[in-house]
Amino acid sequence: MFYRDDRNKIIAGTAALAIAAGLLYFLFFKAPDPAGEITDLRLKQIGLYTDLLETDPGNIGIMLKIADLYKSYGDYDKAIDYYKKILKIDPNNYDALNGLGHAYALKGDYDNAIKIFESAKGKKPSNPSAYNKLGNVYDSRAELEKALKEYKTAQKVAPRDQESYKNIAAQKLAKGDINGAIAILEQGIGNNPDDAEGHYNLGNLYLKTGNNGKAKEKFNKAIGLNSKQGKYFRGLGDSELKMGNIDNAVSAYRKALELEAADSLAAEKLGDIDLSRKDYEGAAGYYKKGLEYDSGNKDLRRKYNYVMSEIAKAAKKNEKEAVAVKTDADTGSGTGTPESTGIKQENASDIAGGTDPSANKTKPNQVNESAQKWRTIGDQQREKKAFDESLKAYRKAVELDKNDDHSYYWQGRIYTHQKVYDEAKKAFQNAIAANPNHGDSHYRLGLIQYMEKKYKDSVQSFSNAVRLDPGHAKAFYARGLAHQQLNDKSKAIADFQKSIALDPKMDRAFFSIGSIQLESKNYNEALKSFTKDLELRPDNPETNFKIGETYHEMKSYNNAANYYQKTIQQEPEHYQAYFNLGLVNQQKKSYSEAIPLFEKASSIKNGDAACFYEIGKAYEGLNNEIKAIESYEKAIEINPAYTNANINLGRMYFDKKIYDKAVQQFKKASDNSPRSYAAHYNLANAYREMKMFGDAIEEYNVALTISPLEYKAHFDLGIAYREQSNFNNAVSSFEKSLQINSTQVDPHEELGMIYYRNLKNNQKAVYHFEKVLSMKPNHQDADKIKSIITLIKGK
Repeated sequence: MFYRDDRNKIIAGTAALAIAAGLLYFLFFKAPDPAGEITDLRLKQIGLYTDLLETDPGNIGIMLKIADLYKSYGDYDKAIDYYKKILKIDPNNYDALNGLGHAYALKGDYDNAIKIFESAKGKKPSNPSAYNKLGNVYDSRAELEKALKEYKTAQKVAPRDQESYKNIAAQKLAKGDINGAIAILEQGIGNNPDDAEGHYNLGNLYLKTGNNGKAKEKFNKAIGLNSKQGKYFRGLGDSELKMGNIDNAVSAYRKALELEAADSLAAEKLGDIDLSRKDYEGAAGYYKKGLEYDSGNKDLRRKYNYVMSEIAKAAKKNEKEAVAVKTDADTGSGTGTPESTGIKQENASDIAGGTDPSANKTKPNQVNESAQKWRTIGDQQREKKAFDESLKAYRKAVELDKNDDHSYYWQGRIYTHQKVYDEAKKAFQNAIAANPNHGDSHYRLGLIQYMEKKYKDSVQSFSNAVRLDPGHAKAFYARGLAHQQLNDKSKAIADFQKSIALDPKMDRAFFSIGSIQLESKNYNEALKSFTKDLELRPDNPETNFKIGETYHEMKSYNNAANYYQKTIQQEPEHYQAYFNLGLVNQQKKSYSEAIPLFEKASSIKNGDAACFYEIGKAYEGLNNEIKAIESYEKAIEINPAYTNANINLGRMYFDKKIYDKAVQQFKKASDNSPRSYAAHYNLANAYREMKMFGDAIEEYNVALTISPLEYKAHFDLGIAYREQSNFNNAVSSFEKSLQINSTQVDPHEELGMIYYRNLKNNQKAVYHFEKVLSMKPNHQDADKIKSIITLIKGK
């Protein structure tokens, strides 16, 4: 019923998902309780609001949020206490009355619930909410006529509100009157066709009655009217799931979670789908998300514990197998792949047919007859793509004649194709030893050295390649990449330009030149190069992204957004494009648009600290302090060394005068980044507000050691010294602040007061007071300052 927050679970598509057998196991599975280690985020939110309430004890809005959270969490007694506190301050608070009645109903205390809802009706007789909630209570007591009377009254006072139609439809459905239920919901839609809620309600009814196609149609209609409600996408996911459209369901559930992180139902459905695919890691992630907002859900806890047990089993199995498996280091594959050079990986057909245009142009050495036979067999097997047999033949050939550069070369090509890079490297080195003029062996050896990050060695190898073959465009390009890694930008650009001269279709060379120009802030030149690349590769997402990034740096935000969107169209899971598009919206102060973009970027990485940090900043822009704090805390949870997140979180606590928590965050920031001026400066400010002046002075001095020309820090240090009655040091700090920024008024005022009251130097006092009045004639204490000057001069 409605008073249980409409959390009826739709069980759909289990046959199509084939998870029944697994469910039988984990529903009765007994094991340690990993679910018990998950923190319910509602409790964290309660803690945050409670801290805020300490700074503003009479804030009804904060109390209402705490009460609602306790109610959602299932601690009805505490919820009731907070609603009552609100009603003591404001007996007519309609939201608190409805919340209190709802809490009583959830607790099963229907008599008190009825009493409270009757009171709420009297406070706002034209508001349908209390009537509907009272009707829900009567429904729960099986007093159907009384319930219907309340629903009809709600309908009468607010005929455009959809809740009463939903409740009446639920009564009809319970009696088996499906057509009547549909008719009443259609009546509600007719009274307010632009209200998405009515279409959503009808979609749910169709879903319950098995009409999945019509359900999908209605959910899509609701989304078309309001695409910001996560539950509409969850409903769409349920209908797609029942129709067997698993991928569509996944997309809808993910969108629901993007819009509403607390949607534990959508998270659970995604977990079930991953479980059916035996993706235990994915399932665990979604079940955990669900438990963070529904920790008391026993089924969800059992599912999470089950998948965690499967993950643990797999880990143990992998440990046992690890001894028998070669690591990347053993095979030489840990250093990267040829794709990291921007050069296309070895193609099996090219190796088999020798069709690669960059292949060896050098005439092979003459070898003895026996070696020649094995070389020929190697070539024949290679042409058949029987590479293992080919390798055996080439090995036999070089055993018989160490001068066989051809066999060494093709060994290297095959090993590269198989990603056995250590063996490939040895083979190319042997080919060069047998024939120093074997140009392509120099080139391919250079590629492997590049992957090993031996950039100077790779430059030498590529130089040998182009010396032996001046038309080797790829070798010039690869040498340019190596020069780029060595930060020799001019040589890199020269090589890229040479590769383009040899091969005008060398698109990646244009891209690389653009990247260097972008890094050097030569934005117009960067755009020219990226545009050339785009002409050759119009559908390449990275080129579109780089153009967007260039416009972004130029602060041409609309152009940047356009190219980031093109990137996403070409590569829908492009993390950086979503992230940067979020930054663009952030810079345009379109915070509501920025948040879902950062959330999407985070989902691509399955949780990303930088995204949550930016989400926190966006919520700050929207003045949603709690969401901002939650986001910064999430960023820190993912990356405990995230200094900026600690600083922003500390600053928020500081602004709310929760100084102990501010100090905690600033200390973490300074521990993570000992050379962070902002961390030490903010920590000093927090200490000063707590009147811990010695600690404040120490931190100001550390901050000024890092950044000596920060005039504000010198001024604030002066304030701390003044509070300690250390007036000489205070004067020194205020004077240093003025030396750095002489346009300030406050240091003159502070100096005037210290010289007048404490150091008894009237001449200097008058000088600074007159400075204050000349710089700011309308100073709030101008009359007081004038009186002091008159008094001093009168003496």
